[in-house]
Amino acid sequence: MSNMAHRFLIRRRLWAPQEGDWWIASTFIIGSILFAAGAVLPTLSGIPSQAILSVYLTGSTLYLTGATVQLVRGRHMAIHSASGPQAARRLANRNSLGAIIQVTGAIFFQVSATGDLLRSLSATPQEQILWVPDLTGSICFVVASAIFFSLQYPIQHRKGNPISDRTLAMLNIWGSLFFVASAIGVYAPALTGESLYPKLANAGTFIGAIFFLVSSIPGLPLRKSNIENNETTGPDTH
Repeated sequence: MSNMAHRFLIRRRLWAPQEGDWWIASTFIIGSILFAAGAVLPTLSGIPSQAILSVYLTGSTLYLTGATVQLVRGRHMAIHSASGPQAARRLANRNSLGAIIQVTGAIFFQVSATGDLLRSLSATPQEQILWVPDLTGSICFVVASAIFFSLQYPIQHRKGNPISDRTLAMLNIWGSLFFVASAIGVYAPALTGESLYPKLANAGTFIGAIFFLVSSIPGLPLRKSNIENNETTGPDTH
């Protein structure tokens, strides 16, 4: 456990806008923080509903930005070709499929968050403000993360990264599953009880966002000294 914690806490560059990896990681990190904050804000008194939904909308916009940059960048990144060009093309195609599905899920989040914010601005008062991740979008994230998990060199692969790609993909799968659980509750109020459901939905969104946050941090570029050390010791394979 201590070894894994050390791999996550290794020093990284917090500001590197000249690198595409930084944009992908930073947008997912900030987006995840906003999603987690959006789940906590309803527990505080005096927070306008529009402010809470604006936090979710900003978070979903960052998710969509990061997923889009990852898709575009993934088509131009160097794909490991040790098994030959044909195998490399298949790998690139599967990576692109996962990235496209992930972007699709982020679009569903964006549409859902935008719609809820617009409805909150209507003249009709709402008794309760609750935004949950779109069910279809959450399922897209599960599928995309599962595709990345199945690949030896997924689109998130970074040379010298001490955290294994499969570990990060599994964290994304768990985060997506918590989003799915939160969204499913919308269609099953009889099972949860109307008074209990909002707390469960916010908890699912919060926990899912934390999983995404943890999985996004290793995407920040490593400092050069750490890259050299990790190339010597090799990445985590557990």
